Amino acid sequence: MKLIQQVKWLWPSLSFSVLLLGVRMLHTESPAFAFLVWNLFLAFVPVLFSELAMTARQKWKGWLYTGLWLLFFPNAMYIVTDLFHLWKHPGVPLWYDLLLLFSSALNGIAMGFYSLYKTEQWLKRNINAGYIKMVRLVVMVISGFGIYLGRYQRWNSWDIVTQPFSLMADVARHVIHPFRYMESWEISVLFGVWMYLLYQYFMKIRITRN
Repeated sequence: MKLIQQVKWLWPSLSFSVLLLGVRMLHTESPAFAFLVWNLFLAFVPVLFSELAMTARQKWKGWLYTGLWLLFFPNAMYIVTDLFHLWKHPGVPLWYDLLLLFSSALNGIAMGFYSLYKTEQWLKRNINAGYIKMVRLVVMVISGFGIYLGRYQRWNSWDIVTQPFSLMADVARHVIHPFRYMESWEISVLFGVWMYLLYQYFMKIRITRN
């Protein structure tokens, strides 16, 4: 209940995206784009783990929840790549699908950045605050790599439990042979830098408003 109150500012925007999706599904009588509901749920999971880390009474639990947060954090930013699904569908204006996909992507970014902010507050209590910016950049690049693994390699966060060895083998191939998988690192670094800069921008807005 406390978490719901803390993110109540997000519900109108989330409700708008879900409403757009519902109207689309009723109009087309098709479940196309229904995956957005699942992707929005996955984007909310990092928010949950960041809150659990903040309220954990034992430090080891805080680190555990922070690790789980890092595992699911790329899902929040992954929704941006759902814009790849934007093309002309019969019976649906292109602008409508653009609004649906873009509003969902913004919700994912908002949840991701909020969870990152909460996680940074916990980290400041447990590590040297001077390392936070470096940790932030590393997290963003890792998230960019996670986006690549999800979009192009079709891995999911829970595969670390269901298919851990296959997932680790795939990650190891990309690390050991970076030039063979150059595109994966281009995506990881560029998405990571973009998210880092965007987060800095939002943080400056927040500080200015305060």
